[in-house]
Amino acid sequence: MRKETKIGLIAFISLAIIYLGLNFLKGEHVFGNQDVYYGVYERINGLEVSNPVMLNGFKIGQVKKIEILNDGSGKLKVTMLVHEDLDIPKDSKALLKAGDLLGSMQIHIILGESTEMAQSGDMLQPDVEGDLVEEVNAQLRPIKVKAESLISSVDSVIRVIEGILNAESQQNLVESFTGINRAVRNLEKTTVRLDTLVREERQRIKAIFMNVESVTSTLAENGDELDRIINNFADISDTLAQANIAETVVKANAALEDVESVMTKINNGEGSLGMLINNPDLYNNLESASNNLDLLVEDIRINPNRYVQVSVFGRKNKNIQLSKAELEQLKEYINSSEGEGSE
Repeated sequence: MRKETKIGLIAFISLAIIYLGLNFLKGEHVFGNQDVYYGVYERINGLEVSNPVMLNGFKIGQVKKIEILNDGSGKLKVTMLVHEDLDIPKDSKALLKAGDLLGSMQIHIILGESTEMAQSGDMLQPDVEGDLVEEVNAQLRPIKVKAESLISSVDSVIRVIEGILNAESQQNLVESFTGINRAVRNLEKTTVRLDTLVREERQRIKAIFMNVESVTSTLAENGDELDRIINNFADISDTLAQANIAETVVKANAALEDVESVMTKINNGEGSLGMLINNPDLYNNLESASNNLDLLVEDIRINPNRYVQVSVFGRKNKNIQLSKAELEQLKEYINSSEGEGSE
């Protein structure tokens, strides 16, 4: 073999080894089967070529190419090479997320549930997970809000304390504590007085309890009599319940109505009793007659010979002599009788 041929062969083999070595270092399988998938993202958060493509934490490929679309949207098209012979559902997602704390980005394949499988050259659904900074900000945002609220509360408390610590508030506090101290002292005095009262009235309280105990004993000893009294009350109540009280009340009402009718007639001057009560002339006549009857009885007592003549020898005194006063009284009686008759 000529020297030039050997040199050319060695150079070709060297170039091939260098090419294969570089592709191996990049993670590309030159002689293996590779599927190509695409994803369009609005942002890639620092994703670079040769970054891994993962499935459940296992590397199945790498990023082959990143380019900007020329449609004016500013979106980025990412080309992914998958070395493994995998069946990826068509609705699977290519999730862009941080792989470590240093911010190295990776693409994680989230398998879908479609029965139709994606073919090499298909577009996967893009999705972007927040980077570390965004996650930290998301976690710190509620803490920040709470801290701001706490600072506002502390500021309010400080203002309240400043208001309390001024001269007027201090004086009010002193007066309040003085009043509390005075109230406590009064309470102590009241307690002492109560203790003294209890000591002084201990005998009386003891007597009261003894009386209560005596009453209780008496009630216990006379339980039978109390039962008998209660039974008697029960019998009385049963008797009252069985009595025709309604009929009695009706009769009583009727009697009261009759009495009211009689009283009405009396007030109206009807009947003898009504005339007697309401006619003053009748009353005066009766009074005059009574007076005259008294005079007559008195005259009979004084001068019985005028009305009853008794003679042992049968002699009668036919002439009745009246005194002057008797004649005047008889004349007044006759005149009053004539006046009443004329009326």
